Amino acid sequence: MSAEKAMNVRKVQALQSKLSHAAKQSLDRRFGALYDKIYREDVLWVAWRRVRSNKGAPGIDGQSIEYIEEVIGVEAFLEEIRDELHAKWYRPQAVRRCWIDKPGKPEKRPLGIPVIKDRVIQMATKLVIEPIFETNFLSCSYGFRPGRSTHMAIDAIHKTITFKSQTVVIDADIVGFFNNIRQDILLNLLRRRISDPRVLKLIRGWLEAGVMDGAEYIQPDGLGTPQGGVISPLLSNIYLHSFDKMFRMSGIQGTLVRYCDDFVILLRGNGKKVLERVRQMLSRLGLELHRDKTRVVNARQGFDFLGVHFRLCRTTRRAAKLKWYCAVWPSDRSVKRIKDRVREVIGRRYFMSLEEMIDNLNPVIRGWNSYHMRVGPVMSAKSIKRLNGFIRERIRIFLKRKYDDRSRGSRRVHNNLLVRLGLYQFG
Repeated sequence: MSAEKAMNVRKVQALQSKLSHAAKQSLDRRFGALYDKIYREDVLWVAWRRVRSNKGAPGIDGQSIEYIEEVIGVEAFLEEIRDELHAKWYRPQAVRRCWIDKPGKPEKRPLGIPVIKDRVIQMATKLVIEPIFETNFLSCSYGFRPGRSTHMAIDAIHKTITFKSQTVVIDADIVGFFNNIRQDILLNLLRRRISDPRVLKLIRGWLEAGVMDGAEYIQPDGLGTPQGGVISPLLSNIYLHSFDKMFRMSGIQGTLVRYCDDFVILLRGNGKKVLERVRQMLSRLGLELHRDKTRVVNARQGFDFLGVHFRLCRTTRRAAKLKWYCAVWPSDRSVKRIKDRVREVIGRRYFMSLEEMIDNLNPVIRGWNSYHMRVGPVMSAKSIKRLNGFIRERIRIFLKRKYDDRSRGSRRVHNNLLVRLGLYQFG
């Protein structure tokens, strides 16, 4: 990182620290004069670097990251943004809708892809307003927040079930959350901390920009925030922070663990009564729980959350102080997902050498393995052996077809050849 880039990062961090400190001094203070900070040169440069690192596809204008760097020039691109914001000429463009698979599910979900200019301005806005709202967010919220992670949410569930004996679980699923956010409620929640009308107008513009689905333009209807926008996770946390507060003030003796729009509630009992109260809380925000996918279960039956299966199990050691503990391991859906991904990477790429195929597989295997190993030594030796055997078998089939081998092709992967060539192993 160059000295100039490092200086920009430090300046933005200092700005965020100052805003956070001011927000902590008064949890109901409304902030004005934020708009000019959004188009500061250092803020825009940091916003650009983050958008660039996220990569992503072009929006409806077709401009990619590479096009901006090679044709327009980054300095000219950011200068244009700064001039538009300063002169108040900026108008957001409609987002491009594409449909992506839901992991482990047959249905697809809509993803909104803003143009890169909108992404940079959204990121700059996020850099400025996020420290203000972060001071209000509660500890039960883990998703898309600085310093918080999926593993912290998993650890909270594990400890709550093991040490607090809250074994009645509400496994909740909100129906079409991103499509059903009421924009009027969201803007009112934003006004509780932001009094600068220019910032509010910016955010309203993104909410009302509309969607291009192929050649069809879909008019905004006062509902939803595009799932895929840079600022959408922050807006969703601001929206559901009201639910977090309602739950805390309800007096319910239980633990809420929320990761963006996914959450579980851990209780000692009265699961169905609490579920009805939760439905009422969410209805105040215009949201509802899925009747079929939301359920009340006992932790002994087990449940899935964030790609992990939780289950209350009896301790096998005789001298153990705890008779029961919460075991965790990769969910069946997560295992299916990594197998599907491996099949997709291998595909029919018979033009690749074995070494090239291993280079393509290793990041996929390493990423999945690192996620689950950070939870703890959660997979049995048998499960690890089975997954490694699956990879070996897929490569065997790949080599058999590549070389039109009439035998089973086992000799091509014998004597631990794949490991010696650098194939990453589960476990």
